Amino acid sequence: MATRGDMPTDPPGFVGPGIRCAVEMLTVAGIMLLVGLPASNTVYRGLVVALTVVSVTVVLFWCLNRQMEAWIAHARRQGRASARQSE
Repeated sequence: MATRGDMPTDPPGFVGPGIRCAVEMLTVAGIMLLVGLPASNTVYRGLVVALTVVSVTVVLFWCLNRQMEAWIAHARRQGRASARQSE
């Protein structure tokens, strides 16, 4: 009887995670800019924009890391399945 780990699975998609990452990035940027940009001080405004760019970049790489982990897990499952078939 085949277990769940033995059955071949579809590879992780790109559209769903891409849309989720875009929504997360827009949410982070929107919240930070809505809170920080009503300032009249130019230095404070520049700091808010710089922190927003850094925060969006962190979210982007966090999403990229999740996608890479999903592909690595998929490759490991495929490798185990092909090794069992060759035995």
